[in-house]
Amino acid sequence: MKKFRAIFLLNSILLGFLTGVTAGAYLILVNFLIDLIWKKIPVVFHISTILYPLIICSIGGLIIGFLQRKNGNYPKTMAQVLGEYKTTGKIKYTNEVRKNFFHAIPVLAFGGSIGPEASLSGILGGMINWVGDRMKMSLERREELVDMGIGAILSTVFYAPFAGIGRAFDKPTRDFIVKGRKIFVYTVTTISGVIGFFLVNKLFPHESSFGIHFRDNINWTWQGFALIPLAIIVGAMFGKLFNFLGQLSNRITENNRKTVLWAIIGGLIIGIAGVISPYFLFSGEIQLLSFSKEAVSQSAWFLIFIGLGKAFITNFCFSLGWRGGMIFPAIFSSAAIGFALSAILPFTPAILVSATIAASLTYIMRQPGVVAGLLLLLLPIEIFPIIIVVCYLTNYLLKSLSKH
Repeated sequence: MKKFRAIFLLNSILLGFLTGVTAGAYLILVNFLIDLIWKKIPVVFHISTILYPLIICSIGGLIIGFLQRKNGNYPKTMAQVLGEYKTTGKIKYTNEVRKNFFHAIPVLAFGGSIGPEASLSGILGGMINWVGDRMKMSLERREELVDMGIGAILSTVFYAPFAGIGRAFDKPTRDFIVKGRKIFVYTVTTISGVIGFFLVNKLFPHESSFGIHFRDNINWTWQGFALIPLAIIVGAMFGKLFNFLGQLSNRITENNRKTVLWAIIGGLIIGIAGVISPYFLFSGEIQLLSFSKEAVSQSAWFLIFIGLGKAFITNFCFSLGWRGGMIFPAIFSSAAIGFALSAILPFTPAILVSATIAASLTYIMRQPGVVAGLLLLLLPIEIFPIIIVVCYLTNYLLKSLSKH
């Protein structure tokens, strides 16, 4: 038994490292293609029209549409990857890895308002299933490895080392020995993933500026603390709206078979939105820092427009074939709503924005530990105690309301 546990721990370490290396290489490729399509091509061909996003996103929609018609709905989401393991016991990795990879690349490169974590989890799930077949792993062990791998993806892609560990805290068990073992293994897996990720980035450095900017010194006020309950309500309501938009868009498009046409329509929506504001393009990772600097001087109406628009585009275009991860856009749009609240009630913006994001993401993801881990390095460290309280309080309130 001890030998088996040691082998499983070693596999977890290797899995984490491989996940970090894969995520790092994948993001380098995506960033290269984004730079090529959106920066280098316009310069080389002297393209200066403001309609460039509309042109590029329409081309992307055509490519995505043909891929969707040929292969179906890819890439798979994190929930789908884990759900498939639970229901079927395996993933057909022979074609799954290839489909997840090639479907996600054009969506990310052509400006889709989604993140890379979904496609990475699909690629990772296929790889683990391939290894599991050769090592004759049980379904439970494979599922645990996939879950740890997803934690490592969250930690590396979002530059949030504690996000992967947060998944262990969210596991529903009251056995402290089992939870302690999970936390230890998840921690080791996450650390090895972060090491692999940063080694790749050290060899092939690329720009990364994921974060939210506030004024250098936080002006603490009693009103800011008193308004935390309001920020939780606003954040939870926005999280509910974000999920509702996803459900609504799925209902509208669930019976469609014109995948090429729908994907082109999705490209047109993203392109038109990109002409209106560049903040509607891409996942929001790179734009978040510059947006937060600009947000402090913007009106509440503008910020609400950006937040609602980002949520709408992300969810509807996902249903139209522009599939991918929702976490980056959810963070960006929630931040816009948080800044809108602080524009209306200018009392310690760092508290109001952070509490709004934490409550919104907790509603969307239902994983308070993961959300807290994601936001630890994204927001000022002084706010982190508030973030933890907001995440777990929101989750408690949601569970309590669901029972009535």
